[in-house]
Amino acid sequence: MAPKKKPAAQTGDADAWENFKKALKKNEQEFDTPKIPAFLDIQKRIENDGEDVRSWVFDSEFDPMSFRILFHSLAQSKYLDLTAIRVWKCNGGDESVRSVCSYLDTDPPPGVMDLQFMDNGVSVLGCEFLAKTLGPNGNKVINLLRLDYNQFGTPGVEKLSLGLSQNSTLRYLSLQYCNIGEDGGIFIAHILMFFRNALEVLKLRGNYLGNPGVIDVLTGAKRAKALTEIDMYDNKFSDTPEIIKALSDLFANNTALTQYDLSGNKISDAGAHELIRGMIGHNHLSKVFVTEQVASKTWDTLDEVTGGKPKKKGKKRK
Repeated sequence: MAPKKKPAAQTGDADAWENFKKALKKNEQEFDTPKIPAFLDIQKRIENDGEDVRSWVFDSEFDPMSFRILFHSLAQSKYLDLTAIRVWKCNGGDESVRSVCSYLDTDPPPGVMDLQFMDNGVSVLGCEFLAKTLGPNGNKVINLLRLDYNQFGTPGVEKLSLGLSQNSTLRYLSLQYCNIGEDGGIFIAHILMFFRNALEVLKLRGNYLGNPGVIDVLTGAKRAKALTEIDMYDNKFSDTPEIIKALSDLFANNTALTQYDLSGNKISDAGAHELIRGMIGHNHLSKVFVTEQVASKTWDTLDEVTGGKPKKKGKKRK
């Protein structure tokens, strides 16, 4: 019989994996919790296939207590070598966020840089957990946070801002289709205006910021010197003079920000031409998508101004 493959030494020390398994087995027996299928697959890949699995993905429903025990065991055994935790459409809710945050709060912290809770029923309470973990006295490793399709709305982003407005390591933030209303823009602005803010990419598509919220976001973005890309697709704003002025001011004041997605909103051909006037002379702009309904000549002019190849974009379905 061929010898069984050893688990990948993810921390450079196979004992770390063994200590974690012992802690998990003991805790599962004590609390009589079922196995999580996604974790069984991870375990198989590590032990049978010899893979170095540092990105742990959960994409089906699990027992909440089992999930809590799993991450408690990781923290208890100081198994630190994960680089990504992705909880996708598992209906884990705020308790799944609490479980992961308790692991992220360990000292020393794990190596998780990529944290995602997508379409997972996260509410205001879950945002509060994340704000504490990613706040000024919290985790300094995570640089990507994705919370798409959780309906926490403005109250949730308000809680998030309490921590993220003092975070200096996060580089990618995605809050797409989170039901954020007009009054939520100011809290996103608070995140952007922190003087040590490190955000490079901000994804806000599919929310309800409207004109007031978008103006708040654009005002905050003027001070976000690391920001290179902003996506405000389908945020229910129009080409009012105030919106055009806010965008033109941002074009002029933040030369690091080179990519804008403004499509899916009510921008007329005349409004697009006003934006083009505001873009002239700002050679840092590489991609500015406006709307799929403007004239072809307008797209040609945008192409000339940006020096890129912006394409017409159809409305993306949720």
